[in-house]
Amino acid sequence: MYRYWCLLLIVFNTLHISCELVVVETRTTVKVGALFFSGEDETELAFDEAIRQINNQKLFELQFETIKRYVPNEDDSLVLQQLTCELLAQDVAAIFGPSSRATTDIVALIANNAGIPHLQYDWDIDIDLEQRRLNHQMSVSVAPALQTVARAYLDIIRKDYKWRKFTLIYETEQGLARIQDLMNVAEVKRENIKIRNLAEYEEDMRVLWKEIEEDFHEQRLIMDCKPESLVPLLNQAKEFKLLGPFRNWFLTHLDTHSSGLFQANNADFQSNITSVRVKGVDANPFERKKTRITEVDQLLGNQTMLPTLMYDAVVLFANAARNVITGGREFVEPAGRCEAEGSYPWVLGKYIVGEMKRISEDDVEPPFKTEIMKIDEYGLRSEFNLEIYKPTINEPLATWSPDGSIQSVRRDFQISSSSSAAVQDFAQSRRVYRVVTHIEEPYFMMKEDAENFRGDEKYEGYAVDLIQKLSEMMEFEYEFVLVNGNGKFNPVTKEWDGIMRSLIDHRAQIGVCDLTITQLRRKYVDFTVPFMQLGISILFYKPDPEVKDIFAFLQPFAKEVWMYVILTQLVMTLAFVFMARISHHEWENPNPLVEDPEELENKWRTRNTAWLMIGSIMQQGCDLLPRGAPMRMLTAMWWFFALMMLSTYTANLAAVLTSNKIKPSIESLEDLIDQHEIKFGTLEGGSTSLFFSESNETNYQKAWNQMKSFEPSAFTKSNKEGVERVRKGEGKYAFLMETTSLSYNTERDCHLQQIGDQIGEKHYGLAVPLGADYRTNLSVSILKLSETNELYKLKKKWWKNHNVTCEDDETDPQAVDGDELSLIELGGVFLVLVGGIVVAIIIGILEFLWNVQKVAVREKVTPGEAFKAELIFALKFWITKKPNRISSIRTNSDDTTSRASRSTSRRSSSQSKQSKQSKQSKHSKHSKVSKRSKRSKRSRSRSRSHSKSRSKKYSTSG
Repeated sequence: MYRYWCLLLIVFNTLHISCELVVVETRTTVKVGALFFSGEDETELAFDEAIRQINNQKLFELQFETIKRYVPNEDDSLVLQQLTCELLAQDVAAIFGPSSRATTDIVALIANNAGIPHLQYDWDIDIDLEQRRLNHQMSVSVAPALQTVARAYLDIIRKDYKWRKFTLIYETEQGLARIQDLMNVAEVKRENIKIRNLAEYEEDMRVLWKEIEEDFHEQRLIMDCKPESLVPLLNQAKEFKLLGPFRNWFLTHLDTHSSGLFQANNADFQSNITSVRVKGVDANPFERKKTRITEVDQLLGNQTMLPTLMYDAVVLFANAARNVITGGREFVEPAGRCEAEGSYPWVLGKYIVGEMKRISEDDVEPPFKTEIMKIDEYGLRSEFNLEIYKPTINEPLATWSPDGSIQSVRRDFQISSSSSAAVQDFAQSRRVYRVVTHIEEPYFMMKEDAENFRGDEKYEGYAVDLIQKLSEMMEFEYEFVLVNGNGKFNPVTKEWDGIMRSLIDHRAQIGVCDLTITQLRRKYVDFTVPFMQLGISILFYKPDPEVKDIFAFLQPFAKEVWMYVILTQLVMTLAFVFMARISHHEWENPNPLVEDPEELENKWRTRNTAWLMIGSIMQQGCDLLPRGAPMRMLTAMWWFFALMMLSTYTANLAAVLTSNKIKPSIESLEDLIDQHEIKFGTLEGGSTSLFFSESNETNYQKAWNQMKSFEPSAFTKSNKEGVERVRKGEGKYAFLMETTSLSYNTERDCHLQQIGDQIGEKHYGLAVPLGADYRTNLSVSILKLSETNELYKLKKKWWKNHNVTCEDDETDPQAVDGDELSLIELGGVFLVLVGGIVVAIIIGILEFLWNVQKVAVREKVTPGEAFKAELIFALKFWITKKPNRISSIRTNSDDTTSRASRSTSRRSSSQSKQSKQSKQSKHSKHSKVSKRSKRSKRSRSRSRSHSKSRSKKYSTSG
């Protein structure tokens, strides 16, 4: 049985081998030629590997035979012509190579005449497409077209990196061709791009790096050099700190990953270094987990450009030839000869070239090593993918596609522990940002006890707190650098100073202070999103408020008016007395019970008349009223006079009492323009002066022209100088400044005020060098601070918290409050009241003492006894009746208690008596009233007759 199974196995193997031999014998043999320079062993190895893999394909209908020729290192077109003709004599169906070491196109011309496909796998700097269409019809290049590569670099720099200022460094003509489009970035000015050739600095390369660092202050460098030159060049640049943080390098050679930079990476490579390469189909070679990697696997896995492209060129030609030959066309070996006259091009050659231009990467086997293989009508590879990666750690970042899009790639690489130190990304280490600013309250100030601190701890202010919060959010360290001012632009030299100069020269990474975002500044630096909004307003002097008058209630009338009012009252008093004495209506019977009195009484004496005058003008009235027509007419006129005077006084009182609320002499920019006494100006060279100088508004242009015409100059060197000029000018100078700084100064100085509304709208932002990659992170952090209300808290801390209290502290300095009066302004009214009370008390005391003296004389007692008795009685306020004599007062004082008790018992008995007598009293009262009325009538008739008799007597005697 065992022998039987062994016999079956031998028969099966024999049949399998015989079948393979039959298949091989039925394949069509196609010869291909290749030209190699000395030292291109890797490219030759890739060529052999591609042929081997294709020939090992069981169902591949063609069998390829290779014929190689080697070119000496010297570039000789005659040698290339001879070797090409030798290949043609061997009936090759295609010629691969040579590489770009050959500067002549003799191989392409010979292949074009013979109709033999010519496969190129290296750069071709010939960009004359018309010449290529005529004389290179049989040439196909699998290397990325230089025009497309240059466009890809332009997309990366402009769209992804957003660089607008950089320096270009190249080594070869091919390198120059790859970066040529970078000089045509539309938004970049020519002076922002410098280009240097490494060949010009062969004697001492340090001259180049010194020029870039000290003269250009360059932070972005684009370099194209050979891979073997890269590491030595970067090590030299390292001596000039060109590999420090915040530096950016873009290496454009597609073989940068084979330069050894991955192994040379160390802590000195802190700059952001990126490069590109043709994106391969296979995974990153450093991710592979194969147990055994051959030399060819390592070569192709490393994605070295020439070997990889040679492999793809062989696969492209083999699949195109198979499609043509097996597609119904009989294979006839080419019979081209260089020296043969009248020979015709190979018929199948143009079909194979056409098939290579149409074939898809999905239809080939084995697959290509690079993504997207598209050949255009000129035989150039116009479509391919480029991989953007970090050569120091070999980490892919993004992929550029032929449509110009750039897609980010996020991959987690598993790197062995043995190489973990070598692949550390030192560019991601914690950075130290240099923050440039200048002394300006309240943004950046020295602490009062700054001598007790060291370093950045001696500073305080809004900008200090803002940078501190940003550093906590973004996890970076910082140090402050002081300069003079935000930065002024010199239109003659086109140069900046201050913060702007430091950022342009890349001596700092962040600029912070009261730095306004303007279009001119944005041409030279980038800004984050604003952290503060503001405008422009007028700073003006506010004088001390007038001293409030305690007798302000007298101000509605002038002194003369008050004197005339008092004099008028005295005159009217005397006039009333005189008119009352001559008017018989004002003489009355002093005792109505006497029908015919001996004499009449006139109540309009001086004191009563003065009381009427005072009551009338005080609108209180009086119980004394005139009876005769003349007196009534005179009283009515006085009442009219009192009404007018009181109404006028009331109307003027409010205006007079609020007239000490000071209003500024100017209230708007228009008021400044229309007057000539007050000068006004701005910070020289600042954003405010730029606003007025470039504005098309008529009033702003007028203001700018007036500011320029003032002598001496109305412009200042700093905001602090402008504030001092306003203080010292005391109303003769106004300063146009940003509202944030203005409000800060008005909060801390009672002699400063804001005039007019806000002019325009401006924003403060953090400034960074052009194209800084951390600008987006800063903007996002500022937005977070705004959303969490931190920016508002910072502003409140540095603007509102102060210890200055003004006498007239109002929310709006220009507001005039006419409704509120202070105690000082009404204090005189209280003083008059108190004075009147004191005078009345004094008069009462004097009257009391005078009465005590009279009682002592009349009753023949000592003044002491009289004073004691009168005072004791006055203090017993519950007694309502006063005896005429002091002895009665003493007796009554002893019997007061007993009388009070008896009065209570008597009150009950008296009530019963009163009820009985009430009816009788009513009747008696009625009779008495009738009798009184009759008597009064008789007395009035008698008095009239008596007065008539007296008048007759007076007239007769007269």
